[in-house]
Amino acid sequence: MSIKKLFKMKWLKPGNNNNRDRMNFVKYWADYVRTHPDDLWSKQQNVLIDSQISGARRFKHSPKKYLKIKNEPYS
Repeated sequence: MSIKKLFKMKWLKPGNNNNRDRMNFVKYWADYVRTHPDDLWSKQQNVLIDSQISGARRFKHSPKKYLKIKNEPYS
């Protein structure tokens, strides 16, 4: 499979609000997973998840401090 074909992705349709944008992304990703080989999209997911875990490990604040910064209650 050519590199152009591997990275050819449809554009997301913009929504008129946050909820519509989220639903458009869910539909986009479901279509992408159905139409691309497992090894391709699972590698992309792995990169995303690994970067989120890495960022969380570098975060210096406790959950309580983080929620205080965001002005959200800690339960």
